Order: sequence, then C-alpha cells, then structure tokens
Amino acid sequence: MAQDWKSADLEVCLEGAEPMEGLRKMGTSRPSTSWKICLSLLAIGLCAAAAITINNQKQDTAVGSEDMRHTLRQISKQHKGSTAIHLEGEYNSTFSNTKVEWKDGQDQSFHAGGLKLVKNEIVIPRKGVYFVYSQVSFRINCRVSPDQAQSLETIQLSHAVMRTSRAFDDKRPLLKTMRSGCKQFISEEEDSGERWYSAINLGAVFSLEEGDQLYTLTESHLLPHVEGESGETFFGVFAL
Repeated sequence: MAQDWKSADLEVCLEGAEPMEGLRKMGTSRPSTSWKICLSLLAIGLCAAAAITINNQKQDTAVGSEDMRHTLRQISKQHKGSTAIHLEGEYNSTFSNTKVEWKDGQDQSFHAGGLKLVKNEIVIPRKGVYFVYSQVSFRINCRVSPDQAQSLETIQLSHAVMRTSRAFDDKRPLLKTMRSGCKQFISEEEDSGERWYSAINLGAVFSLEEGDQLYTLTESHLLPHVEGESGETFFGVFAL
C-alpha cells in the first residue's frame, strides 16, 4: 500500500499589516457575534500554528491543516450578511502554467458581501481592513533512479499572494514564502506511489483599497503536484 508522508507549515507574514489599534477604527463591517467568534478562533489557530511547525508522519490529514479547515468550515456556515470569500483550487494544465485555478460555488467555497472572483482574481469591493489567507498542498515524489544520482537536490516549495492596485503602478506581493519540501534520495525500486505531502499556509491582515485585485502565483514545475481535493488547496479573504 502506498504511504503518504505529511507535514504542514504556517507562514504568517505581518509586514505592512495594520496595528490592532487601527483595526478597530478602520473596520468597515459589523459582524454578528457568531461571526466574531469564528474570526477569533481562526486568529488563535493561526497564531498557534505560526509558533509550532507541525510534522506528523501520518496517512491522515496533518493536524495543523485539519484544524484550519475545521475553523474555515465554521466560518462558511456563518457567512450570511458578511463580507467574505473562500475558494477551492486545483491544477488545470489548460488554464495556466503559473497559477492554481480557483473555483467559487463548489464544495465549501462561497462569496458574500461584495467580494467576488473575476478572472481567477479576488476583487475587493470597498476600502477597509481584510484578512487574506491561502493554502496550497503538494504531493511530491522524492525518489530518483540511480542514473540521476548526480542531480540529487532538496525540492523547494513556494507560494505567493499578489496584489494589483490603482494605488501603485506595479504588482506587489502581499504574502510569499519558500520552504524545503523533501530531500531527494536514490531508489532502485520501482515507483510504489509513495509521496511526500507538504502544505504551505499564508495569512495576514492588510489595509486594501476598493478595486484591488488579489491573485496567487505558484512555480510552474510545482503546479502538477498541487493537491486538488476538497480542503487541500484554498484562497480567501474576509473583512474585519
């Protein structure tokens, strides 16, 4: 039976984020009590995961990713009347060689309060403070045949959330990270289907302008290894 080795990392990038004192002043929405509770749970979960790198060699979903998915499921149930969007993603070779294809209205994905998906980008409906997050899960093969022994390397994984805005001329990264996936090793055995599972998580608070467009970038050689199952790869925004 094939075995999947799994690990999860959370990168919380707060550079350029608004201080908490400013968040209360600049917030543009008044969420319900249940929505506030869900946001608090997500914030606590993200902070905890940022402090601890989770490395669980299990066949089931990594603990960190599962906790995040559970919290996001809670949020999705409370989204009515709130400004939020949550998208599921997958690799589509006919769509793009640099971007995950994001989908709305499938599985647990939804949009509300003016946030919407347009040409694979999230469009911000009004100026305000937002939490932006994304996860991309990879399942990669670390085995190489003996004739490739001279080219052994550590597979590097990367993911970024980009911003296009009328406030500046160029495209700028909001969130980005690179991390080691696995070290390649020589194996004379036939490919058994064993893969190394790794998830990159990004999340931070930003002050965004009306009409801003957010999209993701993933290196082309990594896209075929993106996991497209429900809850594995996602991208979202919600107003604070």
